[in-house]
Amino acid sequence: ATIYPFESCDGSKGYLSCRRRASEAEIKSANELYAKWKNEE
Repeated sequence: ATIYPFESCDGSKGYLSCRRRASEAEIKSANELYAKWKNEE
């Protein structure tokens, strides 16, 4: 997810979140990284 601050036309402020589904390669890469970090403890 990517979070963007925004200001609407009435002056109120907030955040907008844009998300997309992770690819199988991204999930595999993240799982390998987490396993590496866990073994370094």
